Amino acid sequence: MSFGNPIWLWTLLALPALIFFFARAERRGAEKLRQFVAVRLLPRLAGTVNRGRRIFRFVLLLLVLALVIVSLARPRWGYAYDEVKRKGLDLLLAVDVSRSMLSNDVQPNRLERVKLATQDLVNELDGDRVGLIAFAGRAFLQAPLTIDYDAAVDSIQELDTKIIPEGGTNISDAIALATRTFGKSATGNRALIIFTDGEDLNGDAVTAAKSAAESGVRIFTVGVGTASGSLIPIQDENGGTAFVKDPKGEVVKSKLDENRLREIAQAAEGFYLHLDNSPQTMKRLVSEGLAKMKVAEINARLSRRPIERYEWPLGLAIFFFALALLVNDRKTSRTRVRSRQRDRALASATATFLILTGPWVRGAAPGVDLYQQQRFPEAYTQFQKTLQENPGARETDRIQFDSGAAAYKMKDYNKALEAFSQALLSKNLHLQSESHYNLGNTLYQRGEAETSDAKKLTNWESALQHYQETLKAEPQNKNAKDNYDYVKNKIDELKKKEQEQRQQQQNQQQQQQQNQQQQQNQQPQNQPQKDQNSTAAPPSPTPPIDPSEEAKKAKAEADKAVLARHYGDALKIMTDQLRTDPTVNYYADYIRRLEEINGIKKTDTP
Repeated sequence: MSFGNPIWLWTLLALPALIFFFARAERRGAEKLRQFVAVRLLPRLAGTVNRGRRIFRFVLLLLVLALVIVSLARPRWGYAYDEVKRKGLDLLLAVDVSRSMLSNDVQPNRLERVKLATQDLVNELDGDRVGLIAFAGRAFLQAPLTIDYDAAVDSIQELDTKIIPEGGTNISDAIALATRTFGKSATGNRALIIFTDGEDLNGDAVTAAKSAAESGVRIFTVGVGTASGSLIPIQDENGGTAFVKDPKGEVVKSKLDENRLREIAQAAEGFYLHLDNSPQTMKRLVSEGLAKMKVAEINARLSRRPIERYEWPLGLAIFFFALALLVNDRKTSRTRVRSRQRDRALASATATFLILTGPWVRGAAPGVDLYQQQRFPEAYTQFQKTLQENPGARETDRIQFDSGAAAYKMKDYNKALEAFSQALLSKNLHLQSESHYNLGNTLYQRGEAETSDAKKLTNWESALQHYQETLKAEPQNKNAKDNYDYVKNKIDELKKKEQEQRQQQQNQQQQQQQNQQQQQNQQPQNQPQKDQNSTAAPPSPTPPIDPSEEAKKAKAEADKAVLARHYGDALKIMTDQLRTDPTVNYYADYIRRLEEINGIKKTDTP
């Protein structure tokens, strides 16, 4: 659902203020009544007021106001498609984008002057279709024929000398492309307007113009530049200014060739104009050329318009208003109750009749019925067909949105992403918000289907960005907020899983390093052979008790001697302590290794 005038919805914020003032007035009224009337007299003097009915009537009036505001906001849902037919001309603007158009013999340069002139021409049109061809060494259809003049102007602004990599000026190719774009049927309402300096370096433009005239295309040429010409400035590798040179290394000077442009225009029943620094050139082209051409019926197309549903909230407002008029906040006698009930029933029936007989308009777009029937592949095909048959239509963005919805249901998330991205170009802010929301859903589903955690994370983080855009445009969108929180939790879980895996790998590596260190300590390198006559070290006894504090200190001093490679001193420290402290046997293995390292024969046994 969308709204034609959503600014009215802001007035709904006044409803809480009305509730506050009503409660405040009721409280103050009760306080003043108690100040002027004795408590024992209140049931008699104020007993006829039914406070419950009074609050109920206020709620009804508040609901009526809310429904009227919603009606003023013009709610819309559903679309109706109308067949639209226009009469006018089909015009193609062919603009030279070769490097010679950078010459500054007209200010600021030839190409920028042409952009201004073409915009002046578009402003003079009314109901005619216009398209754009860019040409240099070859021609390219920059924008198809359309009645969307804003889109045509945007395409003109994007022109530069880098959009066609092939150099040169091929006017004949531009004329041939225009003839193919118009089609074979000649209706006399087709014109090609060429903006160039006339330096046709490739092809035979006059022959191509005669062929176009046979196909019913008139050609008007507009010369840009001066007969004296100027150099062609370009940017060198160092960022400075240089000039175009020919293969021989000589600087090229571009001049306006008016004779050639006159021949081209005369061959196709048109005329030549020189572009000056005022809009008069384009006005003359329209008045003396285009205005005298025969208009014809342009291809019929479907125009989609949203269905206004304001009558539903307005009808409900009328119903509740009638109901509020029947609610009496005074207690009535029994003799009047029956009459009041008859009046109330009559008013309710009248309000119901107004709702049931309100206007109802329903339209079905091509593909919408298929979508509702859950025939999603056929619906997607129908939407794409509509887009191809109606290029440049004002409702293209909405059809792209519907196409994306069908692709999403098909689980073809790549096509859905492409269609929803196109719908983002809409000027309708609500449609932009809905497109961001659906892009978020599509990216989440595509990430869910990925097997790689890295690809999942990339898609889900992109989905979060689109949910954020939706919430910026519509902060009250609960679905977007819930989806954002859900995907955020999924991302946190995935990152936590990756962190646990990395921690587990680090623990395994540390365990392996510890095992290797223990093996090295148990088998020291360069171990000398023990004397065969030496007494073997006693087996390691199982310590009955933990080592004493003195034993621990002795062990610490021995460790310092070992670090200094004084193994004999370390052994002496431990054996001396063993004579007076039996708990040193806790370190029996340590003492045995010291004896093996030094080849010392143990003489005293405690």
